[in-house]
Amino acid sequence: MGVLKFLFPFTYFFRSRLQTLTDIVFHLYYEWVLAFVLLFYFSGNEIGSSVVNFLLAYIAFISIYEIGYLGNDVYSVRNELNPRLRVKNFNPSNFQLLIWVLFRIAIFLGITIYLDVLDSAKWWTFYTAIVLFFYLHNVIKQKELKTFTFVNLAFTRFLAPIFIFLSKEQLLLIIPSVLICYVFYRTLTYMDSKGLLNVPSRKNASFKVYYYLLLGGVSVLIAIIVESFMPVFINFYYLLFWIAFYIKDRSTKRNALTVDA
Repeated sequence: MGVLKFLFPFTYFFRSRLQTLTDIVFHLYYEWVLAFVLLFYFSGNEIGSSVVNFLLAYIAFISIYEIGYLGNDVYSVRNELNPRLRVKNFNPSNFQLLIWVLFRIAIFLGITIYLDVLDSAKWWTFYTAIVLFFYLHNVIKQKELKTFTFVNLAFTRFLAPIFIFLSKEQLLLIIPSVLICYVFYRTLTYMDSKGLLNVPSRKNASFKVYYYLLLGGVSVLIAIIVESFMPVFINFYYLLFWIAFYIKDRSTKRNALTVDA
C-alpha cells in the first residue's frame, strides 16, 4: 500500500466510511448540508465566504478525526471478537501511519493559522476534547461503554465545521436540537448496529418519520423557550428527509403488489 493512497485528509474517511451512494447521501443531508445552512444563516456572510469557511473548518476537523479512524481500524480492531474491517487488506506499516498522521496534523495547523484561531481557547478546547473522546472510544473494550464516547463524537462531528464561526448565543439556539435530532438518533442506530439495542423497526422509514414527529413536541417547546424558530426548523429538516423515503417505500410496495396481482 503506497504512502500517497491515504495521504490527504478525507481520503481514508471516504474509502472506509462512504462505501455506497446511500452513505454519501446520508452524510450529505444529515450532517453537511444542515450544518452549512446554519453557518450561512447565522454568519450573515455571502455564500462564497460561507462555503470557504465551512470547507476549511471541515478539512481541519477531518484531519484530526481521521487519525482516530486510523487508530481504530489498525489497532483497536485487534481487541474485538468480530471486528468490522472497513478496508480490505488494510495493513499499513508504522512508517505509513506516521506519515499520514504527521501530514494531517500539518494540514490542521495550517488551517488553524489561516483561520486566525491559533490563540482561540474555544478552538483548542474543542479539538482537545475530540482527541480525548476518540482515544477513549478506541481504548475502551466494553462496547456498552463505547456508546457514551460515540455520543461525544457524534456531537463534535456535527458542530466541527461551524462552531468557531458562531457566537455563544447562536450555538445555544441549535445545540439542544442537534442533541435531540442528530446525536440521539445516531446513537440509537449505533447501539442497534452493535447489538446493544433491540429496535426491530429501526430500519423502516416509518420508524424514522414517527421519531421526528413525536419528538417534534420537544422541538416546539424548545422553540418557545428560546424564542426562535430554529429548533422546529432543524426537526422539520430531518422529518422531511424521512417522509420522502417513506413515500418512496410506500410507492415501491404498491407497485410490487400491482405486479404480483
